[in-house]
Amino acid sequence: MLQHGLSQSVSCVLYAIALVTCGLLVADAQTTTLPAFPGAEGAGSTTPGGRGGTVLSVTNLDDAGPGSLRAACEAKGPRIVVFRTGGLIELKSPLRIEEPFITIAGQSAPGGGICFKGYGCVIATHDVVIRHVRFRPGDISGKEQDALGIVNSRNVVIDHCSASWGTDETLSVTGDSRDVTVQWCVISESLNHSIHHKGAHGYGSLLRAHDGTFTFHHNLYAHHNSRNPRPGGYPDKPGLLLDFRNNAIYDWGGKAGYNADDVMRMNYVANYLKPGVSTKDNERSVAFSIGGTGTKIYASKNVIEGYPTVTGYNLYLLRFPENIERQALREMMLSTPFDTPTIREETAEAAYKRIVTEAGATLPVRDGVDARVLEDVRLGRGTIIDSQTAVGAWPEYERGSQQTDTEEDGIPDVWEQDHGLDSKNPNDAQKDTDKDGYTNIEEFLNNSDPASGN
Repeated sequence: MLQHGLSQSVSCVLYAIALVTCGLLVADAQTTTLPAFPGAEGAGSTTPGGRGGTVLSVTNLDDAGPGSLRAACEAKGPRIVVFRTGGLIELKSPLRIEEPFITIAGQSAPGGGICFKGYGCVIATHDVVIRHVRFRPGDISGKEQDALGIVNSRNVVIDHCSASWGTDETLSVTGDSRDVTVQWCVISESLNHSIHHKGAHGYGSLLRAHDGTFTFHHNLYAHHNSRNPRPGGYPDKPGLLLDFRNNAIYDWGGKAGYNADDVMRMNYVANYLKPGVSTKDNERSVAFSIGGTGTKIYASKNVIEGYPTVTGYNLYLLRFPENIERQALREMMLSTPFDTPTIREETAEAAYKRIVTEAGATLPVRDGVDARVLEDVRLGRGTIIDSQTAVGAWPEYERGSQQTDTEEDGIPDVWEQDHGLDSKNPNDAQKDTDKDGYTNIEEFLNNSDPASGN
């Protein structure tokens, strides 16, 4: 477990040094094979995020202003954002991340960790890493919105985050986006009969691209009416290439996943689906409904709990357009997968067991919302909701207390002392003591040893 209590910004001198250092890192950002952090996998995994940049501390829960998360997101230059407080951030407008090269380390927060309320987050830039943050806007703004939207972005990793209570989709990636990884996240409880102008709209994910690769692995989709996910493209080819692998889907209503666009390429591999209370009888054995005849899909090793026939022969868990010709069907169904950045694949059953214990924002602690949803999945209970009030809305999030950080470099003194660093040297955080590519503050955030190379 990480020690908590990260501190305020480095000095201006250190900031200047960090920018110079990061300039070199940024130049190599597209060629490096170093993961953003140990365990980052897939299409976006080699982004440097804010590596080598200044350390910015979130010291309050205000919507904006000095010490706020919004101020850190709007700052220019590479930056690593740490938290000196836990708690609920009530946003007055969407939190937009438009400045590139940023790492938001929710795992650094003390107390109950970080959660957004009121509005969601929009990423519209490149080289972004977000870990252990909760996006739960709810319906109180009266606006149609995703909990987390990634638009026209590249080199993005979303890891161990939790998104729920969106009034459009809950987590989407669209526009001219490419090289995006979403991993180990809980994507749950989109609000169905809520405020969307189309009526019932409790949807999980809309995933679209002109020519981009996305990796979704070890995520949980729970209690969405549909779009678990809805991948597709725009009229121009080749369109989205989605590697959707080792995910769990529970309690869909109308459709588990589907596409309605003519251009779409997907690996659909080793996913675990479990029908729930909300799942319609005629949809319980269907994992994915194919709309466009230009779809290319490789499906293998997927499991639908309680349906051994479709599990044993994955062609049966797909629904095809009516009256499709045999030749068109052959062209849709691929015998070999698309070439995509690899992940450490496991069986669908093994992935499911890990997801229901490990996915979501778990640091510094798991919140009551995810704990309840994961228990729903395990026990086969719960249902699609129309408002967050149906499940108790936002829990309390403790602010927590900080540990001493004498030089205000983002690493608590006790951690530096335990790992052979100098708690009086403000330059320690940006050094790479073991020459493994990760700076010492990254080693702290990754809970790894800066002296051993692992």
